[in-house]
Amino acid sequence: MLERNAVNTEEHASSEISTNNRSICKNKRAFIDWYTRYKGFTKNYTHMRRSMNKLESWAKKHGPRLLSSLAPGLGWMGSESIPVRELLRVVSDSPAMRDFLILYHLHDGQRRIQRFFEYGLFGSYECYGQFCSLSWLPSRMLQVVNMNRFKILIFAWCHNTLNYLGIIVDCPESFSPQIRHHVVQMQPQSFRIVDKGLFGQFFSSYVDSLVQGHHDNFDGVISMMPNCGPYTSSSMSHGIRTTVSVMFCADETPRLRVYRYQVTFHIVDSKALGYASVQLKERYWLIRYIEGKYTEVGGAGVVGEFPIISDDVPYYRYCSRVQDEMEDLPVEGFEGFFTLVPGSLDEPLGDDIILPVPFVEVPVPLEVL
Repeated sequence: MLERNAVNTEEHASSEISTNNRSICKNKRAFIDWYTRYKGFTKNYTHMRRSMNKLESWAKKHGPRLLSSLAPGLGWMGSESIPVRELLRVVSDSPAMRDFLILYHLHDGQRRIQRFFEYGLFGSYECYGQFCSLSWLPSRMLQVVNMNRFKILIFAWCHNTLNYLGIIVDCPESFSPQIRHHVVQMQPQSFRIVDKGLFGQFFSSYVDSLVQGHHDNFDGVISMMPNCGPYTSSSMSHGIRTTVSVMFCADETPRLRVYRYQVTFHIVDSKALGYASVQLKERYWLIRYIEGKYTEVGGAGVVGEFPIISDDVPYYRYCSRVQDEMEDLPVEGFEGFFTLVPGSLDEPLGDDIILPVPFVEVPVPLEVL
């Protein structure tokens, strides 16, 4: 009996050793797969981890709901894992795309839950009652769309307006050195694009602009249009800061170039204003086109409203559009002023107040075809 037990013990030990060896071999293969795929990602990881740390710190303070919307990352799994396979299925595994891959290992996009839809990571706006919020898509929702000879990987999307951000993953050779693997917004059919650079540069610059306060933020709802920098204009008069920012409308009609602009009024010095409230009365715009041509437009109020800004409500924003006059007369930019009344239109308390808007240039898109 003792001899039989000894034999059984040896067989059991041998079986355990064999199982352990198989497990070790499996782990070695997984490590080899992981190392083979990620050995060249060190700089990319350091760069994107730093940017994500900045974003998380900013969101923790300024947008807890935005922070909550970020899904857990895919983690550092081998290439055989299902989430990584899903990601690699639509992403070119090239050096230029490594920053993009790394970001999904840190966070797998934003959770697709109704309560998070207005907290799009890449900004929001509301124009004529239409709300747009660009959410960062999880890996399972990434897709490549064909636009003639261009293939674009969509990674941010608004389900209301169909606005998007994408990466050109394939294009004609003549454009390849300039825009391949760049983040873009491309207008379907017209092939006008706004080029935002390689993904790593785009993302880190965007996070830096959030941290530096270049995008207004309302409890985590980020304004898509910045409040300073290129394609913006700002002035201070009577204690009120007036800021105008412009973006190209990639979701609009392809025949003419259309630009969406946002105007923000903010009382920053109530003593300089000298009144408890003011009401907007009129607007005036001088729209400039190429070859020195221009047109003047104006009217009462803005977008059908006559807003009152006051010590209690010191902030007002609206969004509208400007476009080319015709195909051969593209717009270059615009300037103008707003007229406000101290007190209210019904009970004015003094002379009209003029808020100037210095010239603001529009971001003319590239014509790739």
